[in-house]
Amino acid sequence: MPRILVQLNSLALGGTQINAVDLAAAVRDYGYESVLFGPTDTLPRGPSLFDVAAERGVELGEFERPTSTMGGARTMARLAKDHQADLIHVYGSWTSRPAWWGPCLLGRRPLVLTVYEMSVDPMTPRNTGLIVGTKYLEEDLATRPGGIELISPPVDVNRDDSRRVSARGFVERLGLHPENLRVVMVTRLDEEMKAMGIRCAIRAIGRIGSPTVDLVIVGTGDAREGLGQLAEQVNEEQGRRAIVLAGPMADPRAAYAAADVMIGMGGSAARSLSFGKPLVVAGESGWFKTFTPQSAKELFRNSFWSPESMRDPVEALVGSLKPLLESDARREELGSFGREFAELNFGLPAMAQRLAATYDKALRNYRLVRWCRDAPLELAHARRRFVERRENTP
Repeated sequence: MPRILVQLNSLALGGTQINAVDLAAAVRDYGYESVLFGPTDTLPRGPSLFDVAAERGVELGEFERPTSTMGGARTMARLAKDHQADLIHVYGSWTSRPAWWGPCLLGRRPLVLTVYEMSVDPMTPRNTGLIVGTKYLEEDLATRPGGIELISPPVDVNRDDSRRVSARGFVERLGLHPENLRVVMVTRLDEEMKAMGIRCAIRAIGRIGSPTVDLVIVGTGDAREGLGQLAEQVNEEQGRRAIVLAGPMADPRAAYAAADVMIGMGGSAARSLSFGKPLVVAGESGWFKTFTPQSAKELFRNSFWSPESMRDPVEALVGSLKPLLESDARREELGSFGREFAELNFGLPAMAQRLAATYDKALRNYRLVRWCRDAPLELAHARRRFVERRENTP
């Protein structure tokens, strides 16, 4: 059975990392065994990716983050040798260089990259296998020499199903009013990409001002303290505990199951649809749109994300939430549509099959010639970094 060494950028709970674990578990059905590694300095206190990997039966380890590309190359080469890896799979284009110079040197092992960001760095190797999660990137990079594969961030639609998960314990643990409507966000509480949307959601619930609507936020991150202060402020204004920060959860399925409406982007948005919940998609800069039959194609093409902003994003979010909170029928209609959409477009078995086919292709085709074709690009990058360091040296 071919063995895959998978390099992750983080061991914290996050969409891309969980996607990687899910896919590693699923490709076993196609004859691939994966071992995953992430940098030790990203391991959080409390729940981490190790909890997810243990539950899925996936091997996960950690390594000390090197301070240079060549140090990273040596670390990756050692891991590949120790685990008898046949192929290297790296998540994130900016960390591909150590793999290219290390275990994949001279094409001795194929290299596959997954870029679940919204753009691909132009200095990314062009003759490796490349996986993206957004339709527009697949279209933009269609002529790439190494090929391109669209594998949407996957969702295990069998596991992520409200009919299989009880929300009762989650509601009781947080002391939520069982009859209230719940708007839920499962997200990193990070300033980068996430915090703007969370702030807007907190303020939107305050602006709606209904005593029967709660906002529950699951996750943690570097913006936790500031968001907590804003939540306390809104709660004081409302005279009740309208905003609840639930903290991180290694398995947040109960939070999805407890929601009446979800707000999210990327992988969390996709899981919301799998749970059959009406969804308001959040962009990173203050932008919101409800997932409907009319908007589905556009939102899916952009992986449930947008870089755009709105003049008054809080009011825009209020405008999206109120029709959903006021109509049981509308929530049921959009929840059912979302579930059907998830089953058809990003179910885990179909995405795992695509990943296995990508591995098959890389093992067949990636040799010394393809590695050498990226050498000029890599050498240009190395020269540029050398010049930058020299210019910045006092």
